[in-house]
Amino acid sequence: MARPTAPADDAGPHRSVLTVEEDGVRHTFHLDGAATIGREPGCDVLLASPTVSRRHALVAPNGEGWIVRDLGSGNGTFLDARRVDEAPLPNGVAIRFGSVPAWFEEEPDAPLTSSQRIQRTLTQTLSIQPAKRTRKKACVACLAAGVALLLAASMWQRGCESRESGAVRPADSSRPAATAPAEG
Repeated sequence: MARPTAPADDAGPHRSVLTVEEDGVRHTFHLDGAATIGREPGCDVLLASPTVSRRHALVAPNGEGWIVRDLGSGNGTFLDARRVDEAPLPNGVAIRFGSVPAWFEEEPDAPLTSSQRIQRTLTQTLSIQPAKRTRKKACVACLAAGVALLLAASMWQRGCESRESGAVRPADSSRPAATAPAEG
């Protein structure tokens, strides 16, 4: 769990919220300062997934905002499906620690408006698959569509050829041509 820290003053970073979904259950961690994520009991955000390293990542303020830093994890830390070693954390970004999805948000100074609450809910509710899986599915779908298109074109061409041969029959060379009686 996130360790309680002294309240942030106006000169320090804003508080942030890290929402983690593990085994279909969401946990929200309010962060006032740096927090480690991992399976090790000493971590601030404790996760149980075997895809998460003992000390997987660090989320910390950096003066201008917040950053995430991978701590040499085996399965990586991802921002919007892109593996990162260290990166700034924009408000509302999707993060993944190994296979555990999470969402990062800076807490606003003022209460959220209704549209901001809707945006937060949509950001956390929509599950977006990593880009690699999506690309594979798109490639398979395109390949299947291409094969179906080729089959349809082939069948259409055969249909056109059979209609042409039915309308105008070429002379059959195996039968002798009828000849007119000779006058004479």
